[in-house]
Amino acid sequence: MKLIVGSILLAASVSAVPTKPVMLGTSGLRANLKARQSKVIPVVVGGPQDTFNPNAITAAVGDIVQFQFSNGNHTATQSTLEAPCTPLEGGINSGHIPFQDGQTDVGTFSMVVSGTDPIFMFCSTGPHCQEGQVMIINPTGPQQLLDFVKGAQGTDKSGEGTAIAGGTTSKIQLTNAAFVPAPPEAAGGGGPPGAPPAAPPAAPPAAENATETAPPAAEKPTETAPPAAERPTESAPAAAENTTTAAPAENTTAPEGKGKGKKRDTNRSPVFLPF
Repeated sequence: MKLIVGSILLAASVSAVPTKPVMLGTSGLRANLKARQSKVIPVVVGGPQDTFNPNAITAAVGDIVQFQFSNGNHTATQSTLEAPCTPLEGGINSGHIPFQDGQTDVGTFSMVVSGTDPIFMFCSTGPHCQEGQVMIINPTGPQQLLDFVKGAQGTDKSGEGTAIAGGTTSKIQLTNAAFVPAPPEAAGGGGPPGAPPAAPPAAPPAAENATETAPPAAEKPTETAPPAAERPTESAPAAAENTTTAAPAENTTAPEGKGKGKKRDTNRSPVFLPF
């Protein structure tokens, strides 16, 4: 009986002793969660020029590359370094995703990076690949990108991907995009915004004012020249008339003298004799 009572008292005393809570280590758990968080890397496709911007990125496994399609009609299609403008069989392909002036949303294609090897991408629209619209995910170095661009520019034509593969298409609001759409004239298409195009026509009126002002300056010298030429012509006849009028005065004086048949001395002044 005493043994049973003693055991009960011992158990009660042990349970009454306060114990410190055990804290589980959370620093390692947080680090693992942070490492698993995927990063979204935007890449703008198209715009004022047919390019990928940027055309080389570094992405970790699990990161998401989000292709955002700007002005024009473009694709994000996987190829190889040896055949830059030919779709890789079974590779990544977004299909054609257009963007027109006035859109309020942007077409996207998102792919998850599953490795660290280089991924070669190109646009299969028309001659875009031959113009250098290519990019590399996880390139080995700058020279690899240069070789890829040079190889693309040396091809004759581009191949088309068969179907969307390796990612998902979606849309985001234009306000959330990583780009501002190019103006209609820069993108090569007309659109509703009319304010920017209205500015250039202001130049022609300046040229018209200059043209209107020039003729009056040229007309003034032409009008002044003729009066100067007419004045000498008018004064010359006046002098001739005066000399013609003076000659008859000598003839009227000759008949008044007597002594007809006498020769007059023209070298002497006339002498009038008394009657």
